[in-house]
Amino acid sequence: MPAQKPSKKKPTSTTTKPEPTPRAPNWPPLRPLVPSTDLYIEPLLTEQIYIIRNFFTANLCKSYVSFLTSPSSAIDLITTPLKPKSRDHAVRVNDRFQVQDASFAELLWGATALKDVVCERRGVEEDEDDNDNDDDGREEEEKNTRIWGGTPLGLNPNIRIYRYTPGQFFAQHCKFPTNYCLLTISTIRS
Repeated sequence: MPAQKPSKKKPTSTTTKPEPTPRAPNWPPLRPLVPSTDLYIEPLLTEQIYIIRNFFTANLCKSYVSFLTSPSSAIDLITTPLKPKSRDHAVRVNDRFQVQDASFAELLWGATALKDVVCERRGVEEDEDDNDNDDDGREEEEKNTRIWGGTPLGLNPNIRIYRYTPGQFFAQHCKFPTNYCLLTISTIRS
């Protein structure tokens, strides 16, 4: 049997070129804000889904919706394909922007009422008549561990913006166990 000639084809690379990481946008100021005393956590599905109604004022929502839809904002919303990347990804069709922005995550956590409302567990306490004069931090840690699995420290810097237009959807799915996620939804009706 004759020896095989070496192939003249160049080997194909199985690695894909990483997508360019978008730069963090120049977010609008987080003003005006709702005072933390006017906010509370509402459980929709205990130990799974919690919401804070009216977290942003109507004017702040309008400001962010305007910013996110402005061509000059540098936000490039990309429509996700109908076919998921793998079995582990949910079927969805929406417009999406994602950026790593630790500064904005810290701003959302510390400069708004979010940290106070979450760490004080407003709306999710079993006993609303707890002694507020307790100087022992261990009791606070125990309550946070019981409700949140530990003391909340901040937000994930992976900021994601989703837009759903008529006909777009996020199908029913089951995610792997994760810690809590902050999801803000702004709906502007004309």
